[in-house]
Amino acid sequence: MVGLATFEDMCVMLDEMGIDLCGINVDRILELGTLMERTIGRRLRSEAILNGRIPKEPREEFKRAGLPSLKAKLKERPDQFIPEGWPQKAVVPPEVLRRKP
Repeated sequence: MVGLATFEDMCVMLDEMGIDLCGINVDRILELGTLMERTIGRRLRSEAILNGRIPKEPREEFKRAGLPSLKAKLKERPDQFIPEGWPQKAVVPPEVLRRKP
């Protein structure tokens, strides 16, 4: 049974990486894994069966509900990820670099 679970996870991983699986239908593999779980009456060790494929688009139900109002309160644009005035690349302060353990 463990070999089948590893196969399912590996198929999903390779497919998500864009590697050709020579005609293997990943969705069908996940369906068969679910069917196998129902047949044997317990969960397999496959994370892909439990979680499914990785979503390609943002899922609205997982977004933070208060984020738009917080951004408005902080006067940030909706598409802004880094606060104004912050550098695009993280900079370690020189005093931290001088410290010795």
